[in-house]
Amino acid sequence: MKKHIPFLFLMIFTQVCYAQNDKSKYSKEKINSRMNYSISSSSFEGFRLGLQLDSATKRVNYHNPVPNQPLNNLVYLEGTKFAKIIGYIHPDSLNYYRFSITENDTIQIVTDAIPNVKDHSLLVLFQKHSIPVNLGTYYIENKKITITYYKITNRTKVANVIIYNKKLVPAKLKLVTFEKIEKGRTGIEMENKIESTNFTFDSSTKNILFGIENVDLDFLYTATLKEKSTGKVLFSSNMWNYDFYSPSFPYLQIDNEYFKKDGDYELSIVPKLSWPMYVKPLPVKPLVYSFSVKYEKNNLFTKKELISYILYSIAVLGLIFGLIIIFIKRKNKAKLIAEQQQKQIAKLQLNSVRSQLNPHFLFNALAGIQNLMNKGEIENANQYLTKFARLTRNVLDNKDLVSINEEKTLLDDYLQMEQMRFGFQYSINISPDLDAENIEIPAMLLQPFVENAVKHGIAEKGNDGKIEVIFKKQAADLVLSINDNGNGFDSSKTYKGLGLELSKNRISLLNTIYKNTPLVLDIHSTKNGTIITITLTQWL
Repeated sequence: MKKHIPFLFLMIFTQVCYAQNDKSKYSKEKINSRMNYSISSSSFEGFRLGLQLDSATKRVNYHNPVPNQPLNNLVYLEGTKFAKIIGYIHPDSLNYYRFSITENDTIQIVTDAIPNVKDHSLLVLFQKHSIPVNLGTYYIENKKITITYYKITNRTKVANVIIYNKKLVPAKLKLVTFEKIEKGRTGIEMENKIESTNFTFDSSTKNILFGIENVDLDFLYTATLKEKSTGKVLFSSNMWNYDFYSPSFPYLQIDNEYFKKDGDYELSIVPKLSWPMYVKPLPVKPLVYSFSVKYEKNNLFTKKELISYILYSIAVLGLIFGLIIIFIKRKNKAKLIAEQQQKQIAKLQLNSVRSQLNPHFLFNALAGIQNLMNKGEIENANQYLTKFARLTRNVLDNKDLVSINEEKTLLDDYLQMEQMRFGFQYSINISPDLDAENIEIPAMLLQPFVENAVKHGIAEKGNDGKIEVIFKKQAADLVLSINDNGNGFDSSKTYKGLGLELSKNRISLLNTIYKNTPLVLDIHSTKNGTIITITLTQWL
């Protein structure tokens, strides 16, 4: 209890200071400074508002949030003559806030004022807390006062407190009409049916529109639709619209869905406060409008018209369906022709690449024979030439596809030839689960990579050089790999030799033909050797 004594003393001292500083000309009416109502929205921080009222006040509802406007609040009063408005702001933030006060929406009493503290001793007392700032005492009998305030660093976030101290008037109907859909268009009927009590709805009626005379606070007026026979509430809203008419007035649209059966209905419009803790109704007579609805299901077509419409629809749909089929067939045909042309172009380009690879291979082989002869190795040169003759026939055979066994034979001949020159070791391994006689691959697919492994990988290693060629199955893929223990190379660079670059181009062209089973080339080279892998996806 003792720790609260300084705070209580501070509050009493503050009230005394205000009593001395508020030299209002309205001295006849005493403001009840003990009762301070918090009237600002909880969504606006930094600048809080309080309200003190005179003894003439009969009713106070100080917290009524405005629908869809979280920064706004309504204070409803009855009987009040004078009100004192107090702001609560941290001393360091005083210069950052502005406030305006408007009377009855037209008279500007205060405009963009800076909250001012006349007694500077309060700044010392409230260094760590919000300081009370007197925003003025106002005569508000039978008036609507609006307090607008914001922070200059965020001008888009503006809060409003409406102090309403006027007599609320009952709602008055201005318009009752329909919104209809006719021939695909929606429009408001201009006929005012206020005096009517019996309405006929049909499938063209979209909704019924109720408009009221303009009031100060339309969001207080809640419209409720009830079914008379059951007392069931069908619709309730205070979200009034303002478009369609000029000058504008508040109106609500109640959908046709609520009137799908014949019956008697009652629409009541009465102002209600949104403050849930206060249930006493406002002293305003509700507007009650009773009416009956008869719903007619329209027959849009006669039987003859309906049959004609169905036949016409079938004919149109049949025509559209036929056109779609023709379009799809033509599109597929054009696509097929384009694919065939693309394959033909790819084959011509492949032949061009092979026509460059073949001389490249042959010249390298002839250079090998010449090298053996120059060294006087006549027997090796003769063996080399024999294998070269058989190899040349295979190279010039110009087949698109060869079996795995045929590719192995070609590689054997080539590697045995080069083995005579450089003395390296090699092996060709075919996985036993592969049908090497019947599985075909693109001709001379591996030879350029094997040639590159010999020439740039192990030629200088002599008997220490090793090459391993592997054919293996991996699920539905055929995986071909060439491993050597040469010095490696930078696979990201382009070298002068044509073999490797032409082989890469050839794989790219093969993928334009074998789109569903593409070939994937992977080159991994280090100082300890090179591994080249070609994966023929979904090939098996």
